[in-house]
Amino acid sequence: MQVHIKNLELFAKKKQAIQGAGKESCFVIADFDRTLTYGTFNGQKTPSIISLLRDGNHLSEDYAEKAHQLFDHYHAIECDSSLSLEYRKAQMQEWREKHDELLIASKLRLADLKDIAQNGHLQLRKGVAECLRKLDENWIPLVIFSASGCGDAIPLFMQHNACDFSNISYVINRFSRDENGFAKGIEWEIIHALNKSEGVFSKFPQLCAQLEERSNVILIGDGLGDAEMAQGWTHETVLKIWILTLEDPEVLKAYENAFDLVLIGDGDFDKIGTLLEEILV
Repeated sequence: MQVHIKNLELFAKKKQAIQGAGKESCFVIADFDRTLTYGTFNGQKTPSIISLLRDGNHLSEDYAEKAHQLFDHYHAIECDSSLSLEYRKAQMQEWREKHDELLIASKLRLADLKDIAQNGHLQLRKGVAECLRKLDENWIPLVIFSASGCGDAIPLFMQHNACDFSNISYVINRFSRDENGFAKGIEWEIIHALNKSEGVFSKFPQLCAQLEERSNVILIGDGLGDAEMAQGWTHETVLKIWILTLEDPEVLKAYENAFDLVLIGDGDFDKIGTLLEEILV
């Protein structure tokens, strides 16, 4: 991966501040899709958990058509910056509620998510397992924060890859289930792409209590919304790392002001692992 740092002085200042405060004062927040996992698979963009469910015939026959109808209506709204952010957020909430109802009606099962977690189409970046193990060994909390519509698959995937370490907490969308493992409702407030910055963590009081003494954050993501994942905490220093899977000068220009360090390419996790070790271990 190529390394891009727009403001070397600010990056060095943040890195030194976190190092000086010690690992006891810090935790890590990471997105999941295309951050901890590769962005491409067999030369193509890595499929989402939802698309794997759909293409693997885990859902009802009419799911795909109905889901595409929702996408065609709401995706344009999500991407239309001429509309107010509050309106777009409300529309994203409505989209997710309707889609969750569709997944429930399509007989989504826990067994389906286990199959997705184990089928090999999602792959951790090389070096992620070693990095997460070192964080665990040094008692540094990691929060995996994802807006995936079927976030239940993420801990299952981490378990399958022997990476569900004791220091990891999950801020994800989860379904409640009946006695047969079928989804029947949402466990808590929906997380979507436009509200990852709204203090979602307040819905997780136990996690907040665990992290309240840790005032420094290292944040890792692959989207602009990920830059605000640390909102909701009172923190002293936030060091933000962004993975730009495909090199695009226009995208880089738009995002570089939001992140302290940009890694360009769909490579291994070694540079991030080395940086975390320099700062925290």
